[in-house]
Amino acid sequence: MKRLRLISYLAIAMIVFATIIGIINLVRLYNHEKKVMTQTIKECVENALVLEMVGRMEKSSAAEQSFIRLNDFIEFSQQRNGRIAQTDSVRTSLISIMRFGLEFPDDDSKENRTMLDSLFKRELSRHDLHPSFAAIESVGSPKPAVSDVWTINYMIRPSKTPDYVVYVASLSGKVLSRMWGIILPFVSVILIMSFLIAYLLKTIGRIRTIEQMKDDFTHNMTHELKTPVAVAYSAADSMLRYYDQSDEARNRQFLKIIMQRLSFLAGMIENILSMSMERFKTMKLKIEQVALKPIVEEIAAMMELKADKGIKMEIDVPDNLSVMADSLHLGNVLSNLMDNAVKYSGDSVEINIKANSSSIEISDNGIGIDKSDLPYIFDKFYRVSSGDRYEVGGYGLGLFYVKQIVELLGWSIEVTSKPRQGTKFIIRFKSHEER
Repeated sequence: MKRLRLISYLAIAMIVFATIIGIINLVRLYNHEKKVMTQTIKECVENALVLEMVGRMEKSSAAEQSFIRLNDFIEFSQQRNGRIAQTDSVRTSLISIMRFGLEFPDDDSKENRTMLDSLFKRELSRHDLHPSFAAIESVGSPKPAVSDVWTINYMIRPSKTPDYVVYVASLSGKVLSRMWGIILPFVSVILIMSFLIAYLLKTIGRIRTIEQMKDDFTHNMTHELKTPVAVAYSAADSMLRYYDQSDEARNRQFLKIIMQRLSFLAGMIENILSMSMERFKTMKLKIEQVALKPIVEEIAAMMELKADKGIKMEIDVPDNLSVMADSLHLGNVLSNLMDNAVKYSGDSVEINIKANSSSIEISDNGIGIDKSDLPYIFDKFYRVSSGDRYEVGGYGLGLFYVKQIVELLGWSIEVTSKPRQGTKFIIRFKSHEER
């Protein structure tokens, strides 16, 4: 168990480490893709500036030869690939244009500003970028009242202060969509590994519970077996040490005690063997018409005889009531339920047994069962460990046996209980599906 736990924790640590590394790499990839997209936006700015300035040159009466050559070059580039070639000659020509005094249109030239924004959006569209907001502003202009925007400084001359400030509505969604082929497998692996980790931890918890139940069972079984063995050993030892051939009554009494204890041990062993699920699967019940009241009265009398506390039995079972069952196992079921009512009670106990054609109820005024324990009381080896209940003899197989027999008979069993108010078991003679 310790080795499994160590391996599990090591595997979890490795998965967490791999997840962290994966997230770091995704962040780096996102930043790289954002940088590439930012560079694309700058190229769109450059194209828009060139086109806007050429438009103004065409309207200018003082068109220089260099402007004409630039215009011809731009037209040639657009005819070849539908966009301005991003070459050093274009950037160099753009710098030359700015030296001639064609700067960014001021606030009064709204027509030029509108044209520039329109050209900028068109260039973005050519690159399959469609932000909800895009604008080119001069340095020092107030930031647009738009939330979640990318701010990009654009410089025509390298190593100089920004010439323009570009505002573009966040394109994070576009960046993530380009990364989808990597994000989807990564997220899928993380979800699968998270499920496996949760399942592994749950399995480890179950194994620990089973180990605890096994230890409890071993402790309880040892305690249960030691008592009859000790009594039989004492009786046999007394016969050997103080054997008196003339005292036949005394000898018979010792032999009777030995036989009773050995019979008790045989019954315990048989009960343990009968708890095997394989045995339950192959068990064949002797189904016959069984009168219920005689069995109930016989078991009740046996409980009153062997109990070391006051017992008050209230039996309300019709004389002519009978059920289709195996009489031996039905008696064991009722005996287990009544025995628990006696064990888990105070100095005295009241047990009420009611039956009709559809069910039998066995209720008591004992110490009851906590709500948190109720779902597990029919599990193999499970024993309530709170309060003084753990001190009661047993090995957690009685109610498991009851549940298995009841289901083999095609019946069902229910339990309701409240601490310090008692417990009620209801066995329904027909399954839920048949009712």
